[in-house]
Amino acid sequence: MTDSIVRSYIRSKMPRRRWTDDLDCRFVQVVEYLGGERSATPKKILRYMGVRDLTMSQVKSHLQMYRNKKEANSIQERKMIRQMKLRQSKQYLQIYERARNVTQDFQNHQRVQLDITEKITPILESSNKPMEVSCKSLYQSSRVGLNENRDNDIVVVGDGAIGEEELSFELTLGRKY
Repeated sequence: MTDSIVRSYIRSKMPRRRWTDDLDCRFVQVVEYLGGERSATPKKILRYMGVRDLTMSQVKSHLQMYRNKKEANSIQERKMIRQMKLRQSKQYLQIYERARNVTQDFQNHQRVQLDITEKITPILESSNKPMEVSCKSLYQSSRVGLNENRDNDIVVVGDGAIGEEELSFELTLGRKY
Protein backbone atom coordinates (compact mmCIF):
# COMPACT_ATOMS: atom_id res chain seq x y z
CA MET A 1 0.00 0.00 0.00
CA THR A 2 1.05 3.50 -0.68
CA ASP A 3 0.84 6.18 1.90
CA SER A 4 -1.44 9.03 1.00
CA ILE A 5 0.15 12.40 0.93
CA VAL A 6 -1.64 14.99 2.99
CA ARG A 7 -0.66 18.54 2.41
CA SER A 8 -0.52 20.68 5.43
CA TYR A 9 -2.37 23.98 5.46
CA ILE A 10 -0.15 26.90 4.63
CA ARG A 11 -1.48 30.30 5.48
CA SER A 12 -1.08 32.85 2.74
CA LYS A 13 1.11 35.85 3.33
CA MET A 14 -1.59 38.07 1.85
CA PRO A 15 -4.23 39.23 4.32
CA ARG A 16 -7.78 38.05 3.77
CA ARG A 17 -9.78 40.42 1.55
CA ARG A 18 -12.94 41.90 2.99
CA TRP A 19 -15.43 42.51 0.20
CA THR A 20 -17.10 45.78 1.06
CA ASP A 21 -20.43 46.77 -0.42
CA ASP A 22 -18.70 49.19 -2.81
CA LEU A 23 -16.19 46.57 -3.93
CA ASP A 24 -18.93 43.97 -4.40
CA CYS A 25 -21.06 46.48 -6.33
CA ARG A 26 -18.13 47.20 -8.63
CA PHE A 27 -17.58 43.45 -9.05
CA VAL A 28 -21.23 42.89 -10.03
CA GLN A 29 -21.12 45.80 -12.50
CA VAL A 30 -18.04 44.37 -14.21
CA VAL A 31 -19.52 40.86 -14.32
CA GLU A 32 -22.72 42.17 -15.91
CA TYR A 33 -20.69 44.29 -18.35
CA LEU A 34 -18.78 41.17 -19.39
CA GLY A 35 -22.00 39.29 -20.15
CA GLY A 36 -22.96 37.59 -16.90
CA GLU A 37 -21.41 35.24 -14.40
CA ARG A 38 -21.00 32.40 -16.91
CA SER A 39 -19.07 34.32 -19.55
CA ALA A 40 -17.00 36.54 -17.25
CA THR A 41 -13.54 35.21 -16.46
CA PRO A 42 -11.48 36.12 -13.38
CA LYS A 43 -8.72 37.58 -15.55
CA LYS A 44 -11.12 39.93 -17.38
CA ILE A 45 -12.87 40.88 -14.14
CA LEU A 46 -9.56 41.73 -12.49
CA ARG A 47 -8.52 43.85 -15.47
CA TYR A 48 -11.83 45.78 -15.70
CA MET A 49 -12.19 46.32 -11.96
CA GLY A 50 -8.90 48.17 -11.74
CA VAL A 51 -8.55 47.73 -7.97
CA ARG A 52 -5.07 47.68 -6.49
CA ASP A 53 -4.04 44.82 -4.22
CA LEU A 54 -6.77 42.57 -5.60
CA THR A 55 -5.41 39.14 -6.55
CA MET A 56 -6.56 36.61 -9.10
CA SER A 57 -7.35 34.03 -6.38
CA GLN A 58 -9.56 36.54 -4.54
CA VAL A 59 -11.48 37.29 -7.73
CA LYS A 60 -11.78 33.55 -8.51
CA SER A 61 -13.13 32.85 -5.05
CA HIS A 62 -15.60 35.72 -5.15
CA LEU A 63 -16.75 34.78 -8.67
CA GLN A 64 -17.38 31.22 -7.51
CA MET A 65 -19.42 32.45 -4.55
CA TYR A 66 -21.33 34.80 -6.88
CA ARG A 67 -22.09 31.94 -9.30
CA ASN A 68 -23.27 29.68 -6.47
CA LYS A 69 -25.53 32.41 -5.11
CA LYS A 70 -27.01 33.09 -8.57
CA GLU A 71 -27.58 29.37 -9.11
CA ALA A 72 -29.35 29.04 -5.74
CA ASN A 73 -31.53 32.05 -6.58
CA SER A 74 -32.28 30.59 -10.00
CA ILE A 75 -33.31 27.27 -8.48
CA GLN A 76 -35.54 29.07 -5.98
CA GLU A 77 -37.13 31.15 -8.77
CA ARG A 78 -37.83 28.05 -10.86
CA LYS A 79 -39.36 26.34 -7.84
CA MET A 80 -41.60 29.35 -7.15
CA ILE A 81 -42.67 29.51 -10.81
CA ARG A 82 -43.50 25.79 -10.76
CA GLN A 83 -45.57 26.23 -7.60
CA MET A 84 -47.37 29.23 -9.08
CA LYS A 85 -48.20 27.31 -12.27
CA LEU A 86 -49.44 24.38 -10.20
CA ARG A 87 -51.71 26.70 -8.19
CA GLN A 88 -53.02 28.31 -11.38
CA SER A 89 -53.73 24.94 -12.99
CA LYS A 90 -55.63 23.84 -9.86
CA GLN A 91 -57.67 27.05 -9.99
CA TYR A 92 -58.40 26.54 -13.70
CA LEU A 93 -59.44 22.95 -12.97
CA GLN A 94 -61.82 24.12 -10.23
CA ILE A 95 -63.33 26.73 -12.56
CA TYR A 96 -63.72 24.10 -15.29
CA GLU A 97 -65.40 21.67 -12.88
CA ARG A 98 -67.80 24.36 -11.66
CA ALA A 99 -68.69 25.32 -15.24
CA ARG A 100 -69.20 21.65 -16.13
CA ASN A 101 -71.46 21.13 -13.10
CA VAL A 102 -73.53 24.20 -13.96
CA THR A 103 -73.83 23.01 -17.57
CA GLN A 104 -74.92 19.54 -16.44
CA ASP A 105 -77.47 21.02 -14.05
CA PHE A 106 -78.81 23.23 -16.83
CA GLN A 107 -79.04 20.28 -19.23
CA ASN A 108 -80.80 18.17 -16.60
CA HIS A 109 -83.26 20.99 -15.98
CA GLN A 110 -83.93 21.32 -19.71
CA ARG A 111 -84.40 17.55 -20.00
CA VAL A 112 -86.97 17.57 -17.17
CA GLN A 113 -88.82 20.49 -18.75
CA LEU A 114 -88.85 18.72 -22.11
CA ASP A 115 -90.24 15.55 -20.50
CA ILE A 116 -92.98 17.55 -18.77
CA THR A 117 -93.79 19.38 -22.00
CA GLU A 118 -94.02 16.11 -23.94
CA LYS A 119 -96.37 14.62 -21.35
CA ILE A 120 -98.58 17.71 -21.02
CA THR A 121 -98.80 18.66 -24.71
CA PRO A 122 -101.45 16.02 -25.58
CA ILE A 123 -103.61 17.25 -22.71
CA LEU A 124 -103.32 20.84 -23.88
CA GLU A 125 -104.01 19.98 -27.51
CA SER A 126 -107.16 18.08 -26.58
CA SER A 127 -108.57 21.18 -24.88
CA ASN A 128 -110.21 23.78 -27.11
CA LYS A 129 -110.39 26.54 -24.50
CA PRO A 130 -107.94 29.43 -24.75
CA MET A 131 -105.63 29.56 -21.78
CA GLU A 132 -105.73 32.57 -19.54
CA VAL A 133 -104.00 33.15 -16.26
CA SER A 134 -105.83 35.18 -13.66
CA CYS A 135 -105.38 35.80 -9.96
CA LYS A 136 -108.18 33.35 -9.22
CA SER A 137 -106.63 30.61 -11.32
CA LEU A 138 -103.24 31.25 -9.70
CA TYR A 139 -104.86 30.85 -6.30
CA GLN A 140 -106.51 27.63 -7.37
CA SER A 141 -103.30 26.37 -8.91
CA SER A 142 -101.46 26.94 -5.65
CA ARG A 143 -103.55 24.11 -4.17
CA VAL A 144 -102.59 21.72 -6.96
CA GLY A 145 -99.04 20.59 -7.64
CA LEU A 146 -97.36 18.37 -10.17
CA ASN A 147 -94.83 15.81 -8.95
CA GLU A 148 -92.83 13.17 -10.72
CA ASN A 149 -92.85 9.58 -9.52
CA ARG A 150 -90.11 7.00 -10.01
CA ASP A 151 -91.20 6.27 -13.58
CA ASN A 152 -90.95 9.99 -14.47
CA ASP A 153 -94.72 10.16 -14.91
CA ILE A 154 -96.52 13.32 -13.86
CA VAL A 155 -98.79 12.81 -10.87
CA VAL A 156 -101.38 15.35 -9.74
CA VAL A 157 -101.15 16.24 -6.05
CA GLY A 158 -103.89 18.29 -4.38
CA ASP A 159 -107.66 18.34 -4.83
CA GLY A 160 -107.42 16.64 -8.21
CA ALA A 161 -108.82 19.44 -10.33
CA ILE A 162 -106.53 20.17 -13.24
CA GLY A 163 -107.30 23.27 -15.18
CA GLU A 164 -105.63 24.52 -18.30
CA GLU A 165 -104.50 27.63 -16.41
CA GLU A 166 -102.42 25.60 -13.98
CA LEU A 167 -100.67 23.81 -16.80
CA SER A 168 -99.99 27.08 -18.55
CA PHE A 169 -98.56 28.54 -15.35
CA GLU A 170 -96.29 25.51 -14.97
CA LEU A 171 -95.02 25.73 -18.52
CA THR A 172 -94.47 29.47 -18.65
CA LEU A 173 -92.55 29.82 -15.40
CA GLY A 174 -90.85 26.45 -15.55
CA ARG A 175 -91.22 26.00 -11.78
CA LYS A 176 -93.05 23.45 -9.71
CA TYR A 177 -95.36 24.67 -6.96
